[in-house]
Amino acid sequence: MAKKSKTNASNTSHTVVTPTTPDWLSNMTQSLNLGIQKVGGASPYDYVAPVSALENQAAKGAANLGGQRGADANTAGSDAWFSKLLNGPAPSVTSASLLDNLSSYYSPFRKEVTDSAMADFDADAGRTRASQDLAIAGQGAFGGSGAALTKSLTEGELARARSTKLSQLLSEMFTVGAGLSGQDADRRQQASAASAQIAAQDNQMKLQAANDRAASDRADIATQASVGAQLRGADQAMRQAPISTLNSQIEMFSGLPLSLFSGQTTDSQGTSSSTTRETGASLGEIASLISSISGFPGLGGKGAK
Repeated sequence: MAKKSKTNASNTSHTVVTPTTPDWLSNMTQSLNLGIQKVGGASPYDYVAPVSALENQAAKGAANLGGQRGADANTAGSDAWFSKLLNGPAPSVTSASLLDNLSSYYSPFRKEVTDSAMADFDADAGRTRASQDLAIAGQGAFGGSGAALTKSLTEGELARARSTKLSQLLSEMFTVGAGLSGQDADRRQQASAASAQIAAQDNQMKLQAANDRAASDRADIATQASVGAQLRGADQAMRQAPISTLNSQIEMFSGLPLSLFSGQTTDSQGTSSSTTRETGASLGEIASLISSISGFPGLGGKGAK
């Protein structure tokens, strides 16, 4: 750094200190300037990371949430069964009566019990008639009103006995048949109620499975979006690396004692007053200028957002 002084007769002095800039400082300033020009000359969009592929995939998945996956209810991933479930009837219980097909329970009883019992009764009645005929013949009474009345009374009693026996058998047949038919009707109704309950449980299981699948889809989308955001953040950091490095260099350069290399001019008269001013732009001002330029949006400085 050169220094020149001049003093006149009035005791007034004029001192000029000329700055001497070392080569390393000039080279560093030029290098930073070139770096700023290079960063500023690029497209601003080059420093913004685009949406990652996983984020795009997550966005497409989110757009399809709640949509139909297929029209065929038998196709894997189809939601047609859900529409069928919503539009279909509710599970119901079918009532059953013991009168349904009651006569089918009569046939075995009538064939095996009633008919056989009446055949036995008729056989006994025939033996009663034959015995009565023999008794009348033994008394020598083959005709007359007495024999006719006796036979008439016998036939009447036999007819009433047969009707009573048949009525008892038919009553028993109805009781047994109705009981069997009632048991079957109860079992049919229980089976219908069980089928309705199973259908309701099946629908509930399908709805739960659909909710679980939807929750799984949302979880997959959230994972894709999260990982995609991390990848985009890494890409953003790599794109901002040149600006971050340049900012660090400018901050370190601004921290140097650059005022040591600045020039100044001093005017003084006697010992009463003194005026000092720097000559030209100091290196400190240059550094501050570089720092402020790097603060423009897109260059990553203090003014960047």
